[in-house]
Amino acid sequence: MKIILRQATIHDKSSVHDNSCCDVLIQDGIIQEISSQILEQADAEVTHPDLHVSNGWVDIFTFIGQPGYEHRETLKSGAAAAQAGGFTDIFMLPNTSPVISTHAQVSYLTQQSKLLPVNILPLGSVTAQTEGKALSEMYDMYKAGAVAFSEGLQTLENTGIMLKALQYLKTIDGTIIQVPGDKTIAPHGLVNEGITSTLMGLPGKPAIAEEICVARDIEL
Repeated sequence: MKIILRQATIHDKSSVHDNSCCDVLIQDGIIQEISSQILEQADAEVTHPDLHVSNGWVDIFTFIGQPGYEHRETLKSGAAAAQAGGFTDIFMLPNTSPVISTHAQVSYLTQQSKLLPVNILPLGSVTAQTEGKALSEMYDMYKAGAVAFSEGLQTLENTGIMLKALQYLKTIDGTIIQVPGDKTIAPHGLVNEGITSTLMGLPGKPAIAEEICVARDIEL
């Protein structure tokens, strides 16, 4: 099938066509030609007064409910939403039920991703069940296809465990994605602490709760 995008503004710093307005010919999902005007006939044409084209977007922090919370989101519905928004790759948080913390769970997700329109890339948990007490099977998950490691919606506050995790991951050049936040400072914070939080009567979260965690992780 041939599709032509008419007079689309291209955003790709690595392309000679960056920031130019061109026609784009796509055949069977592969870009065949980019030029100022394409006269070839196509099965479909896409026109819009403000049409833009870019590389696929990547979301490195996506919560998908499956397994365990399918009433919120499934792999299929999450992939469909990502595709509609222009995303080709999404990193899936490990906060499912059960938590993504084993080779088998990562393997299942990578296999299911092959059937979907976008790449769902699992994030393995840093600690078993994201409890912050003992390291998970990170190497096994890495071999199964985990692209990075995270406690997801949780903050890994245990300094000793974080240090061990970083040392362990040096052997595979692994990455940890952390949500910074010292909960001992603001255990119930909902919004940034300040005048607005006070006027609205909402528990505030001071900036230092994040800053201390970030500083610690940088030092580690």
